[in-house]
Amino acid sequence: MPHEIERLLRAAGQGVWLIEPQKAEAIVAAVAFRAQFGPRAEPVFDRQAADPGAGQYGTGQKSIRVLRLMGTILPRGNMMSDVSGPGAANLVAFQQAFRQAADDSQTGAIVIEVDSPGGQIDLVPETAAMIRSARRSDRPIVAVANTMAASAAYWIASAADELVVTPSGTVGSIGVYMLHRDVSEALKAEGIAPSFIYEGPRKIEGNPFAPLDDVSRKALQADVRAAYEAFTKDVAKARGVPVSVVRGDPEATNEAHMGGGRAYGATEAVRLGMADRVATLEETIARLAKGGRAGRGRRRADLARKRLAML
Repeated sequence: MPHEIERLLRAAGQGVWLIEPQKAEAIVAAVAFRAQFGPRAEPVFDRQAADPGAGQYGTGQKSIRVLRLMGTILPRGNMMSDVSGPGAANLVAFQQAFRQAADDSQTGAIVIEVDSPGGQIDLVPETAAMIRSARRSDRPIVAVANTMAASAAYWIASAADELVVTPSGTVGSIGVYMLHRDVSEALKAEGIAPSFIYEGPRKIEGNPFAPLDDVSRKALQADVRAAYEAFTKDVAKARGVPVSVVRGDPEATNEAHMGGGRAYGATEAVRLGMADRVATLEETIARLAKGGRAGRGRRRADLARKRLAML
């Protein structure tokens, strides 16, 4: 429906995002296209891929539960399914599926298959906290970037006992941003002059129909900074490194870092301590089925940091 697409266009251009910028630009462009031409007649994504419950594998009396986190991460992901293949990751549905698996006494391990560029911040810290609180020594929780766990997806994946990256996979993009679109000049050219009727001195702060003033920019920057601090502190705790390592800028220091907002391929991510091992989803399931344990690659990460410090 046209009014629904217009709402999505506003949502895509506002709020705090933890996502690969190229994907965000593609989403905004796709929603704008749909705003002009209407919704698709048929969905173009795999609805099965958007289902958080991927299945389970038997391991004697216990089973390995495999969950999916795929597509752009949103609190209720179905609202952008028309423009964000493969669909969108619905965190409410994912939380329900995860709790069901974690509460099942027959679950011997939980594997979270991740393929996401990130998304909005809503429910991301809560989802990471849920995974972290469910960790037990006798039931590993393993996240597998198959093939991408970026930004918000990396935040969630890092909460698992172990983070695996497929050989062609990518992880990282530890950063936060907010987009302000000033469309005032474009509207003026079309002879359109929006007028807000409002109460509250800052109620329409940051609206797209006027340039962003310094006061509004400062307020929005504070929101971005708060999200970044929460993101980096969670990752630092999960990966067992100082916050300064997570926030380190590779272009400004020779010390250990986690990309300063960049994402890395599998081998480099493990070398930097951002992930624990390189393996496929199938190899990971097979390892857990044989009783393999999951754990942080802290020794490898420590060695990587020492090597970086000597550069």
